[in-house]
Amino acid sequence: MGMLLTPEQFKGRNGYFIFVDRFFRGNGSNPPPIEGRILKGWNDSTPNWWPNPKGDYPNNYFYGGDLKGITEKLSFLHLILGIDLLYISPISQTPSSHHYDVEDQRIIDPWIGTWEDYKDMCKEAHRLGILVVQDVVFNHMGAYTKIFQEALHNPNSHYHQWFEWGENGEPIFWFGIREMPQCNKLNPEYQEYVLDVVETYLMAGADGIRLDLGEHLPSELMYKIMAKVKSINPNALVVSEMWDLATENGNRQIFDGEAHSVMNYPMGDGICRWIRYGNWEHLVYTVNEISKYPEAVQDVLWNFTDSHDNPRLTNLLAAPGMIECPFQGRLWKMENNFMLPNGQCDTYRFRKFEADNEDKFDLKRAYEMQKLASLMQYEMRGNPIVYYGTEAGLTGFKDPFNRKPYPWDNVNEDMLEHYSKIGRLRADHKDIFGKGSIKVEADSEQAEICRSINGQTIRTTINRLKTIKDCKCSWTKEIIIV
Repeated sequence: MGMLLTPEQFKGRNGYFIFVDRFFRGNGSNPPPIEGRILKGWNDSTPNWWPNPKGDYPNNYFYGGDLKGITEKLSFLHLILGIDLLYISPISQTPSSHHYDVEDQRIIDPWIGTWEDYKDMCKEAHRLGILVVQDVVFNHMGAYTKIFQEALHNPNSHYHQWFEWGENGEPIFWFGIREMPQCNKLNPEYQEYVLDVVETYLMAGADGIRLDLGEHLPSELMYKIMAKVKSINPNALVVSEMWDLATENGNRQIFDGEAHSVMNYPMGDGICRWIRYGNWEHLVYTVNEISKYPEAVQDVLWNFTDSHDNPRLTNLLAAPGMIECPFQGRLWKMENNFMLPNGQCDTYRFRKFEADNEDKFDLKRAYEMQKLASLMQYEMRGNPIVYYGTEAGLTGFKDPFNRKPYPWDNVNEDMLEHYSKIGRLRADHKDIFGKGSIKVEADSEQAEICRSINGQTIRTTINRLKTIKDCKCSWTKEIIIV
């Protein structure tokens, strides 16, 4: 297959990533007890970061966010923040609150809701002009799920062929994480399951899918997923998770027609490193490499600064423990500082560092830097994707500190207004930000972003040493709009 045509309806949109359990509890009461789960009070935002008596770090504490809660808050997201694209984290029943240790993804976790709730959420989103993209996981399953347990204890089960096994018959775990056995993604029966999951979500109202660890899925499966998506909805979007540039490490998916878009973490890394350290060479290199992507892909890149996998934006910009040098890994590669001789991360020492340094940085300055970084995020080619609560002032290092419940009773109103303002900027100039060309110039103190289309131009000059009030964003007629 060759390069794909990008679904036009996704261009120029403002995205929002909802980590379902932590966003909003809309069922009006506590969910019924489930063995092995801890339900925390919504305003108790201290993560359970310490190990259990066995020395494990289970993600078994929940806050009860659900699909009804998302539906209730759609108007807020759309009217206040200008959100018209949702990215929803996995929702199948699992032992963990993050739900990436999936089982049968055609079955929704009872604390999250039902298929009717999902359809209602999509219906209300569409009424408001919001598109919904669902996160699905096909690289691995959960170790404690019924499917894997049957495969583990019964080699004659057809499920046994759904997983990868070592020479001695032991399961192969993703990245050594014993909660996530790796799936045999070339098994025909498993592929049929994958396609059925994709169809289930699209038929329920989703407008696209995001493939967790998509860069590790084989081309054969990627092409089948794409064909299934196009057969159901030609305007749906397929986004593949990718951590590096698509021009590096043999990443060919967006060039070979396996996906419409990728998660553009390198851009967030370039922006944050420039804001924090003035590393303009890294920023310009990143922009130039992304300019080599197919034009259609650039317009729907998912531009992240933070997510459930890396620290909150405030921490990236001002907290201790980050990695300054690009040649040593991404800014958020904090584990580098806590590695053991056996190559594993010292989880306790790492999390203890995070807990001890939660508030030990200049938060006021961090918020000012966040405004600059988010403005740049919103002006780059593609769709900015805001991680839930970052716009409300949430802080935190890596998991679990970056997964606190949304602070509905303690929102940072100044930050919320800032995100509302830059959301309106994009909405008022959707052609320029949805399809316009881009030019980025930078030095150690100042960067200029120029977006143009059909003779119209928005030019933004940002001085990283000053506040947002000192930065100019203007038409060529010099009409100040920020």
